[in-house]
Amino acid sequence: MEATTDTFDHVGCELVAGSLRAGNEVRVRVAGSSMVPTLWPGDELRIRALAPAESVGRAAVPAKGDLLLFVRDGRLCTHRLVARLDQAGAARLITRGDAAPQCDPPVAPSEILGTVASITRGGREMPIASSAAQRLLSFAIRHSDFLRRAALKIHAIRSRTWTLQQV
Repeated sequence: MEATTDTFDHVGCELVAGSLRAGNEVRVRVAGSSMVPTLWPGDELRIRALAPAESVGRAAVPAKGDLLLFVRDGRLCTHRLVARLDQAGAARLITRGDAAPQCDPPVAPSEILGTVASITRGGREMPIASSAAQRLLSFAIRHSDFLRRAALKIHAIRSRTWTLQQV
């Protein structure tokens, strides 16, 4: 079963990447928890393709704080842009999940597939910008496995309640 899942992940990544590179918007569903509390498992993201470098006259680089979609280890990943580095004249982007204790390895701007344009949770559109309360919760979750597990458990219970209410 593992090989089948890996194949579907790879094919899904290729389809999403190809669609975004063609300039289309795509919708993807969040599966992981590295971006809690901004993104929760089950959230639907609308991803906007980056403008091609030729159309803006320079490399299209998103702004600090944007939520970026890229491929990492054969899977789609959405993390926040936290810094930019200039390594030997080549720009590198530093990303991190809001709940992750450490930053990801650097990503080249050419690896970015798109940015999050909207978040839909429980049928409602949510703000992308994180509030002071979300930043505080992110800090707490990032530094406490107990709080992270508790937050995910509460979310799972609430998600089941939302699903039952919609049926």
